[in-house]
Amino acid sequence: MDGKRSAAELNREVMAMLLMTNVQLVREVLISDQDASAQVMRAIAATRSLDVIVEDTLRALVEQARTAGHTWAEIGEVLHVTRQAAFQRFGGGRDAVPGDGGATITADGASARAVEVLQAFLDSDFERVRSMFAPRMLEACSAELLADVREKVREQGGEVVALGTPALTVRDGYRGADIPIALERERALGRVVLDDDRRVVGFFVRRAEDLR
Repeated sequence: MDGKRSAAELNREVMAMLLMTNVQLVREVLISDQDASAQVMRAIAATRSLDVIVEDTLRALVEQARTAGHTWAEIGEVLHVTRQAAFQRFGGGRDAVPGDGGATITADGASARAVEVLQAFLDSDFERVRSMFAPRMLEACSAELLADVREKVREQGGEVVALGTPALTVRDGYRGADIPIALERERALGRVVLDDDRRVVGFFVRRAEDLR
């Protein structure tokens, strides 16, 4: 993970991955010529999760637009609302920085927590994974979606051979850990983003070559 990335950039990357994974699952079920009964319930859960992801994505894009110098009037015009309505929806204060007023998670603690999350995922213990999620991640990432991603990892790379040493980045109250995964047929990377309360605010697994 690039140590120069800001928390906003890290959040956008996680949102993009969640959006892509959910949409891909829904697309595969919608266009499948085969009996999709085994996947349709996962697709329904993924579609429900998209409500949360799209709202967060829209907010992130508006923040990017404001940073780029676009006015509330321009943003309102694109959204077909008034300038005031756009500001009221997106211009309020953001949530408090994770961990404000509490103890800061140590680097060792973050690495251990990240490995715990990834190992639970690889063991297909999806409820255990979700028990470590922050509220927004719980809404955006269902057990069904986790199961689908886990199956794709198995199909593409085979079984897990070993986990590597986490590479940790600390930025603006977040800890991001990249954990190498050696599979039978290829290498993958697990990315876990934690807040200061040890809650998971970002999680995905991708082939290592896809993250270069």
